[in-house]
Amino acid sequence: MSGTTFELAPFPGMPAPEGVRISGEARRSGAMLNLEWRLESPEGAIALAPAANRPERRRELWEETCFEFFLTSPEAPGYWEFNLAPSGHWNVFRFDAYRAGMRDEAAFQALPFDVSKRPGTCTATATIDLTGLGLAAAPWSLAIAMVVAEPAGRISYWALAHPGAEADFHHPDAFVLHLEP
Repeated sequence: MSGTTFELAPFPGMPAPEGVRISGEARRSGAMLNLEWRLESPEGAIALAPAANRPERRRELWEETCFEFFLTSPEAPGYWEFNLAPSGHWNVFRFDAYRAGMRDEAAFQALPFDVSKRPGTCTATATIDLTGLGLAAAPWSLAIAMVVAEPAGRISYWALAHPGAEADFHHPDAFVLHLEP
C-alpha cells in the first residue's frame, strides 16, 4: 500500500476565510483509492449543504463547498474529475485532454463516500474502486482540491498546488501526488 498525508493551500492572492485548514490522507491498495479530507474552520465560517435524503449524480457541485480530486495515469489518455459534496451528491467526469471532451464517466453509477459534520469540522472519507477505469496496475497522479463556499457566497479554491496564474484544478502541473500500484 502506498500513501501520504497532505495539506491544501488557498489560491494565492484570492480571499479565503480566516482560520480554515484543510488536510487529509491519500492511500492506495491495488485498484482501491482511500481518501480523507478534514476541513477545520471557525463555526459558521463555511457554507455546508445539509445531507440529501437521496444522494445522486449532479453537475455544478463545484459552485458550492465540494471535495474534489483529479486522477491521471501515463497509461491512459486524459484524466478524471471526482466531485463529492457535503450533501452526499457526487459526480465523476472523464476528460479526453486538458478541459476537453468532458462527459459523465459511465464506469460509476454511484460514488461511495461519507461526510461527518461537527462544529468546526467537516470530514469526507471515500474508498473508491477504480478497477472500471482499467488502471489497477498503473501508476496514478492526483490533484487533490476543495472548493470552499462561505455563507455570504464568496468562494475560495484550495489545492495541493496552484501552478497557473488563475485557480485551475485541471492544470497538468497540479497533479503532484503520485501513488504507485
